[in-house]
Amino acid sequence: MPAIKINFVPEEIGPFHQHHANKTSMKHGFYYEMLTELPFAKDKRHIRVWLPDSYDFYGEGHHPVLYMSDGQNLVDKYLTRYGDWHLDRVIATLRKEGYPEPILVGIDCPKDSQQRSNELNPPYPVLRRVRKKEGAPKRPIGDQFIAYIVEKLKPLIDETFHTDPRKECTGIGGSSMGGIMSFYAWLCYPKTFGYSHCFSPPFFFYNHRQLRRILKTYDPRPETHGRIFLYVGGKDFEKTFTKGVFWMHKELEKFGYGSGTMGFAYEEKAIHHEEWWYRYSFPALRFWLSELPKE
Repeated sequence: MPAIKINFVPEEIGPFHQHHANKTSMKHGFYYEMLTELPFAKDKRHIRVWLPDSYDFYGEGHHPVLYMSDGQNLVDKYLTRYGDWHLDRVIATLRKEGYPEPILVGIDCPKDSQQRSNELNPPYPVLRRVRKKEGAPKRPIGDQFIAYIVEKLKPLIDETFHTDPRKECTGIGGSSMGGIMSFYAWLCYPKTFGYSHCFSPPFFFYNHRQLRRILKTYDPRPETHGRIFLYVGGKDFEKTFTKGVFWMHKELEKFGYGSGTMGFAYEEKAIHHEEWWYRYSFPALRFWLSELPKE
């Protein structure tokens, strides 16, 4: 008879420790974390790594990786004030449908909302009338945030876990300011990220004439930049995001993006909340994972 394989779950993987808590809403997978200093922040922050049910700790398999801002919101509601994206349930469901299971890597956001806006804001010009709005970025350091992921975090993740490091298998995502950050990373680092999970990005913060110049500079095309999924709702505060996302959708069409390379979803009754970002992660991740290259 063949030997029975016992898959032991290690307490530590490299610098990451398995997450233990008295309460968790996570239903699937394995959760690891590392408390570390970040070069762009004063406070230490958790880097969180969620491994899918199919992850073989002592085997070969190679998983796609989705990097996310607001890492505390990914799979456990007890780590966040606003609720989580239930991405463990999304990915477990997609596995039953035959899709590959990605690894999730999240960076916790700071407690201060202004600091979060600055960290997740690209160095785009911001209109003066917008600077006075609550939550508007004041000293953007998003270029430092993404440089840390590209130059430090991704090499560490690829060295520590069973990942597929190819750009097509490397995505970046987030919502609200995290959405604009995922767009910026995808636009400016096309050799690293082949997919943007761009949810509720506040394009209304930026001068569209200047954004057109930025798009022209980076020339995003499917053959160079890969795939993107844009989502926005249309109710209450979320309604302020709608016009800008529709505008960006049309701009990307001018660069050759269509239904096969750019996913798009609009939900008129959706508010600015994790529960809606959870619901639309199903079509977004199907869109990305369905076209991944074979190992």
